[in-house]
Amino acid sequence: MISRSKRYRFPEAQRITCVIIHWTFLILVGCSSVVQLVKTSLGLNPEQGLEMALTRTPAQWEEAKSRAAAVDPKVTKGMKLNRDPALNKRLQTMVDRLQVVSHAPQIPFRVKIIESEQINAFNTGGELVYVYTGLINDVKSDDELAGILAHEMGHGIGAHLQREQRSMFLPSIGVALTSIALQNKNADQVIGLVNQAASSGYSRRHEREADILSVVYTYRAGYNPLSFEDFFQRIRKRADQVKQKKEKGLRKNYVAYQQTAQNLEQKKRDYAISNSNLQKHPNSRQARNQFQQAQINLQKEKKEHDRQYMRYQKSYQSYAQAVSQLFPIFQSHPADPERVNIITKTYQYIKGEIPLAQTPSSVQYIMPVVEKIGR
Repeated sequence: MISRSKRYRFPEAQRITCVIIHWTFLILVGCSSVVQLVKTSLGLNPEQGLEMALTRTPAQWEEAKSRAAAVDPKVTKGMKLNRDPALNKRLQTMVDRLQVVSHAPQIPFRVKIIESEQINAFNTGGELVYVYTGLINDVKSDDELAGILAHEMGHGIGAHLQREQRSMFLPSIGVALTSIALQNKNADQVIGLVNQAASSGYSRRHEREADILSVVYTYRAGYNPLSFEDFFQRIRKRADQVKQKKEKGLRKNYVAYQQTAQNLEQKKRDYAISNSNLQKHPNSRQARNQFQQAQINLQKEKKEHDRQYMRYQKSYQSYAQAVSQLFPIFQSHPADPERVNIITKTYQYIKGEIPLAQTPSSVQYIMPVVEKIGR
């Protein structure tokens, strides 16, 4: 365990922090129709909850929009927004194209681009979609980017933040990493807590809803619905490689740090013994030499312990930065076989290649609602 005197504050995590909006729900509870939506949907089955979200009244949407607008200054505080006209126009044009064919064609979705190496995008329950430049730089085509934008729009249109039963907030990996650092856990505890923090947020069911809505909207808008899955799988592979490398370095430096801690304790015992022996034999040259050598060894081991502590903290900083930049999107949007199957089967069903009965259960409850409501 890292000593309290050596706490590492990790200011870098604050700079690259994703955005904590846990208090968004506290703001939302002041809104009567949204509160009613939450209370009512919690008692419904998934089909009914989705249908209620996709058929929200203009008044409910206006309140959701106003709450998202109120959250926006807090979300973007301390962050640099990208003002490049061409890039903003490119993304806004794509969102406009998706919005027209969505279940909320009357809602003018807007994009805000955040300057950050972090690969992420999110929605705060209204018409605002936030996208990081790190994600934009990693996509290979507009089809990939459209799928991601449609997914985040799906969270807003599906009222997932309002309907969420488990967490009611989007994950903030940077804030979680700062908290973990201050708790001074060992390497395996840090890794476990990071994984746990990164997997919080929207429930798996709501992620699947957003995935399927993304397939529907991108297909209707003329994009390739399968392309954005290529993006997630490609980046997930890279992220896994980076994470494994950083975890290996973190564990290695923690083991070395623990070894110096044990060595330091032994040198303290040696010092105590030689000091006691000198007190008993103050005129003994041998006792004095042994004490002086023990004193030198103790100071040397303290310096080595401090150096190794800094190496451990540096490896944690490197690990935390890698996770902050690469990991969040893959925990909330994992490129796992189940997800790939859902995307593929939804696309095949929409094209009329397979019947609904041959699709996964999530598709079987979502698509009938989508078709019942239409646009």
